[in-house]
Amino acid sequence: MDTMLPGDGSAGPAAATAPHLTFRVPPAFFELPVYESEEQVGEALIELAQDIYPQGNPELWFQYAATQLPIVAEMMEAGVSYAGFCLLDLDGRRSTATVTAALLDSVPDGQKVTASSVAAELRGFGDEAQVETVWLTAGEAAVRFTSEVLTLPAEITDSGRPEQVEIGKIAVFLPLRRDAEMALFELSTPCMQDWDLYSELFFSIVNTLEVDDSGSTAGQPPVEEPPQSAPPSGPMDVAGGVHVPLQAKTVRDVFG
Repeated sequence: MDTMLPGDGSAGPAAATAPHLTFRVPPAFFELPVYESEEQVGEALIELAQDIYPQGNPELWFQYAATQLPIVAEMMEAGVSYAGFCLLDLDGRRSTATVTAALLDSVPDGQKVTASSVAAELRGFGDEAQVETVWLTAGEAAVRFTSEVLTLPAEITDSGRPEQVEIGKIAVFLPLRRDAEMALFELSTPCMQDWDLYSELFFSIVNTLEVDDSGSTAGQPPVEEPPQSAPPSGPMDVAGGVHVPLQAKTVRDVFG
C-alpha cells in the first residue's frame, strides 16, 4: 500500500508542506498493517496470514491474526509508520528479521540535533551498545548496535519449553532539516547466525531513504556534504558481512 500526499494541497496546509520520506524494501518482505485504522487491522492480519500460509485453514489464519494483533497495536501506539519482516529458508533453516520505521520529534523542546549529538547522547546511556555515525544517501545518521536476551514462553517454542534467545538490534537515527524531526529505522532479529546478512540488507534499505522537503526548505541551511575521507560504502563497512544487492520493486511513502 502506497500513501502519497496529494499534490493539490487537499490534505491541508500542514500536510502540503510535510516532507515526503520514501524508501525501498525487498519485495519478499511481508508488511504488518500499522497503517490501517483500528477497525481494519484484524481483517488485514487475516489477509496477511493467508499470504504467509497459503495452504493453511481459517483456524490457523485466525490464530496467527490473534497473536499478531497486540504486537501491531503496540507498534501503532508507539507511532511506527512501517513494519515489515522476512521469512527465509536458508539451506533448510528458518530465519527471520523485522524492520520498522517511525518519524520522531528529535527532542521535546523542538531544538534541532545532529547525528554527532545524537550519537553522543546514545553513548551516554552507559550500556555496552556500539554507537557509530555513518553517511547515508539522505545524510549523516547515528547508528546503535545492541543485543538482548529474551525468554520465549513455552507455547511459542519448538521444544514446548521456555527458551532464551539473543535478539540483535540496529537502530538508525537520521536527523532531518525540518521542524527538528528525526527518522528512526530499526532492525531486530533472533537469528544471530545470520547477522551479517541482515545487517547488510538493513543498511541497503536505509540507504534508499529519500527526503523530499522541497516545499519547506525556505530559510533552511544547505545540506552538509560528507567529508572526502568518508567512503561511499560507509554504512556497509560498519555493518560488515557479504554484500547483498537490494532487489526492491516498491517505493513507499510511509510518513506522508
